[in-house]
Amino acid sequence: MGEKAAAVRDDPVEQNLLLVRQIVEAAQQEMVEKARRRVPALRMGVVAGALGAMATAATYRMNVVLLEKKLPPELASFVAAMAYGGGAGAAAMAASRKWKGLPAPLPTRTARQVAEILTDSDR
Repeated sequence: MGEKAAAVRDDPVEQNLLLVRQIVEAAQQEMVEKARRRVPALRMGVVAGALGAMATAATYRMNVVLLEKKLPPELASFVAAMAYGGGAGAAAMAASRKWKGLPAPLPTRTARQVAEILTDSDR
């Protein structure tokens, strides 16, 4: 291991390759961290999608039959659609609020550090 470390210290190409590997690993780690922060918003998006699908299937017979006991069939179907649509809208709003506060899933911190290192070495 000592010879290899000495060879890396003496060879500028190996030094650059080592630096590039470290930068790529740091960028990948940063992107993974940012992606993990988006998981709750994505989950809410899935909930919104599922409730939206239920809104399109609001004529599901069980709900309509229950509502038809008190309302005409057309109104019963409309009420069921409004209930599912309202739930989908609320879930979509919650997902939107969570998504807005998160940073872009790009390795901006790593890029900034690399830029700082490069500008410092130019001086």
